[in-house]
Amino acid sequence: MNLAVRIVTEKRLAVGTAGAALLAAALLHGFVVVPLRSGVDLARVRAGSASHGLAAGEADLAAARTRLDGAARARESLDAFHRRVLPNDLAAARAITYPRLATLAGRLGLDLERRTSEAAPVDGGRLERLRANLFLAGGYTDVRRFIDALETAPEFVVIEEIALSRRPDAADAKLELTLGLSTYYWAESGE
Repeated sequence: MNLAVRIVTEKRLAVGTAGAALLAAALLHGFVVVPLRSGVDLARVRAGSASHGLAAGEADLAAARTRLDGAARARESLDAFHRRVLPNDLAAARAITYPRLATLAGRLGLDLERRTSEAAPVDGGRLERLRANLFLAGGYTDVRRFIDALETAPEFVVIEEIALSRRPDAADAKLELTLGLSTYYWAESGE
């Protein structure tokens, strides 16, 4: 008889116990350890994805905070601009567009022939626009000096259109200047 067969026959109990233990270990490995290891690996993958997601979320949060801070600074700058530069009401806006411009025109040798103005709200908010049209007559040099003085003035006046023409019936060298101007102001809170 072969030695291996003889050992198995004589030590049947020990070999059977060892075989059962090996079978139990194999089954335990196959049904418990392998699925748990797969679960651990899957948990590691999820944890890595969560870490990347967390990093991306934190970056998005930082970017959103930066945009929010930028928007707040822009809002503060705009409010400061409104308080310091824009007229407070319609009367102050009219004072910029008529008496001051009439005085400036006279001082620079231009004749203010007529003017029109119209106030209108801007986008339904409290900010309103005063649009004025000035019709002036004078020499070319005087017209240039007037426009330069208007552009460099501290008041907030926007030149929206300029039309320059020669008087058809005038024997002198006077030009007609039509200016479309706007300024903005805060409307009364009750409006």
